[in-house]
Amino acid sequence: MTKFSSAVRILFALSAVALVATGCVTAKPTELEAGTATAAAAAPSSDSTSTSDSTTTAAADDSSRATLAAAIDALMSDSDGQPSLINRYIVQAGDHLWGISSQQQVYGDPYQWPLLFKRNRGEIEDADLIYPGQVLHIDRDANEHQIQQAIDHAKTRGAWSLGVTETSDLEYLAKAQSSQVIHQEVEQVVARAGDDLGRARLAGAVWRMVDLSTGGSAVSLDELLRVAGQKLQTGDLDEAMRIALRVSEASILGIEQAQSQSRARPSYN
Repeated sequence: MTKFSSAVRILFALSAVALVATGCVTAKPTELEAGTATAAAAAPSSDSTSTSDSTTTAAADDSSRATLAAAIDALMSDSDGQPSLINRYIVQAGDHLWGISSQQQVYGDPYQWPLLFKRNRGEIEDADLIYPGQVLHIDRDANEHQIQQAIDHAKTRGAWSLGVTETSDLEYLAKAQSSQVIHQEVEQVVARAGDDLGRARLAGAVWRMVDLSTGGSAVSLDELLRVAGQKLQTGDLDEAMRIALRVSEASILGIEQAQSQSRARPSYN
């Protein structure tokens, strides 16, 4: 969806909201206006007239509410009708992390609320206590492992206690922080394996290797490095580390072999 079409849609929705607001004011006069109208006008001559007016007013109210709901949906949805993902959320009265996380434009899953807690740790002291007006940043970079870690914590957290930071929350944050550090370290190992492989390629000494991660068949080091990257993305850090180290080791051995062969001289025995 382009910025232009998005802007046009939002403008249209706002216009709809404005029209609904105007209709509501017309259908429902203020208390002062209602009192004036009652004093000036004669009472209805029959019950049928009153019932008819009441039905018409109710129908108008229902139509106004439907139009307003449609306008709000237009503001919150993409062109395909799906809610637009947001990167920040302003806390409203009555909000809680569980409910915010369940919203489709956030995560669409209430059990992912620990991601909000972890991402906004500087603003949230107690996961059970947030305040209207707080701006929450939404973590869009979490990998599958981190998401599952958050869900597991949400499902096993235990009691809720307002104003008291749960011990289990602190343990989750510590574990998540440790996991993040380990992820960064493995990411560096995978990157280094890529550099080693690049040097081996320049030396003309790229090997093939057999590894269980690729079904036990001989594959290129490029393929092994690709698998290591996939393991990293899915949170299988141990396997990503193991494969990346194998790629680095094979690349370095290949470079040493190529250098040794380049220095070899003919033998006349």
